[in-house]
Amino acid sequence: MAADYVERLPPTGNNRGGAAYHDKRFALQAALREFDSAIFLDADVRVSPRPVRGGPLPPGLAVLPGERESLAQVLELRGQWRAPFFADLARDLLGNADILRSTYWISEWCYGVTRDGRESRFFEAWDRAADFMQGRNVFSGEGGVMGLIAACAGWEPDGSALTWLAPLIQHEANGPKTA
Repeated sequence: MAADYVERLPPTGNNRGGAAYHDKRFALQAALREFDSAIFLDADVRVSPRPVRGGPLPPGLAVLPGERESLAQVLELRGQWRAPFFADLARDLLGNADILRSTYWISEWCYGVTRDGRESRFFEAWDRAADFMQGRNVFSGEGGVMGLIAACAGWEPDGSALTWLAPLIQHEANGPKTA
């Protein structure tokens, strides 16, 4: 777990460690200190060894191709209990909960970020959103948070920039982990 994450968040569950949500931002920030672009892959993502050449990533947020669902759609189908928290977060970050209908849910297990001068707004919003959600004991919904913070940065997630990567990866998610 990122040192920044461990130092900044209090332990949970009888002081047995912190919940590993919103820790991705620390890895991404570290990578962007050295490079203009960074692609984040969850630990349970397997990448094919086939060599492939991807093009440069566009400025802002690059996401996997596929059907894009609004935050409102995702919350209605897969997490109605979180809807009030996301409405409150949207009001806190952007001043209006209506943004949930036009902001996208982001697959947080694979995405890329390229610096364009607005990344500081993205990470500041992510810090604020993480504190907001964790302060309410909501330890899920990173994809929804990412959609809102992209809106805070003024980024429209680009669903075509990682098309070259999509066929090379497999997300194991809740399935068995294999070597």
